[in-house]
Amino acid sequence: MSRKLVIAVAAFAVCLTGCSSGSPSTIAPAAQNSAAVQSQPDLRASVEAQLGFPPKPDTTTTKAYLADLKSIDPALVSSQDPEVLVNRGRDQCRDLKARPEKEWVTVASQRFSTQQAAATKIIKVVRARLCPQF
Repeated sequence: MSRKLVIAVAAFAVCLTGCSSGSPSTIAPAAQNSAAVQSQPDLRASVEAQLGFPPKPDTTTTKAYLADLKSIDPALVSSQDPEVLVNRGRDQCRDLKARPEKEWVTVASQRFSTQQAAATKIIKVVRARLCPQF
């Protein structure tokens, strides 16, 4: 399942839960105001973390990740937007938590449109660069 779809479904569920009550809110006023103060990127990062995605990498990590991917398959990096490759890697990180290990290579191969031998190497790079704690 794509990350955008998962986030959209989660956001929709939160909206339904918050909007379904006809009674006055039972949330303390301070808590109500804190939700309004949280910025959109912070909220997105919080939702992504709850869904099992690692945080977005910093610039240095992104460059190292892309360089590692380029060493596996130069065409992969030259034909893709760097942000797309980072998001695919973050999606792969989530799958490392959510899927059985026997499925990792097949999913990575499909996600990165590459052969299984390259997908095995990509998984190692993803784990090392984007989600070493997984």
